[in-house]
Amino acid sequence: MADHLTEEEQIETLKRWWAENGRGIVTGITLALAGYFGYQWWQNSERSSAEGASNLYQSFVAAVTANEGQPDDKQMTTARSLAQQLKDEYGSRIYASQAALRVAALAAADNDLEAATEQLQWVLANTGEDTLKLLATRRLAAVVSARGQPDEALAMLGGDIPDAFAALYAETRGDILLQQGDEEAARLAYEQAIDELLPEQAASAQLLRLKADSIAAAPEDAAEESPAGNLEPAEASEEEAGQPQQESDEQ
Repeated sequence: MADHLTEEEQIETLKRWWAENGRGIVTGITLALAGYFGYQWWQNSERSSAEGASNLYQSFVAAVTANEGQPDDKQMTTARSLAQQLKDEYGSRIYASQAALRVAALAAADNDLEAATEQLQWVLANTGEDTLKLLATRRLAAVVSARGQPDEALAMLGGDIPDAFAALYAETRGDILLQQGDEEAARLAYEQAIDELLPEQAASAQLLRLKADSIAAAPEDAAEESPAGNLEPAEASEEEAGQPQQESDEQ
């Protein structure tokens, strides 16, 4: 009888415990299952979205490539349409920003600076990738300068620049300053670009040196033709920097 009462007491204790905690357990299990299946759905959705964006971008690249060297821009019309579709459907993905950068470069090559500006501004407003932001900012500065706003362009190139982009930004400053006619400041910017080169950026060192030396050579040539030129000692030629060159960001 005592054992029987003990079992009844155990059952009652279990009932009371379940009444107090059962709802929380069911809720916890339900939330856990919802979280698991929700995560699985998100993963599948992400995978599908990434594949869709990748396929669309490959079609865009194919259209751009097919148009190269062609007398008409039929393929470019297709490429622009695909780029817009990428921006509309996959605007937060890297493929959309890459397509916009490519379209901006092509527009700039055609001297359509307004279209290039719009594409680059879109990248800055929509990408979450710091590298793409830096590329878009650099290119936008060049376009803004070409549109007659060099001071605004130079301001865009200021601030803290990561080491990987320091040489490229310095070179761009030099290009803008040279367009303004400030040759000395441009030469110093090119020299800075050489100093900022990383080992893996050696390919552009020669071009930067040519840019800097072409500016430095002009006053010397003028001095040789002037009677007063011999009054100043010739400056020693600067040594080759030996620094690697910033790789071009143009594709």
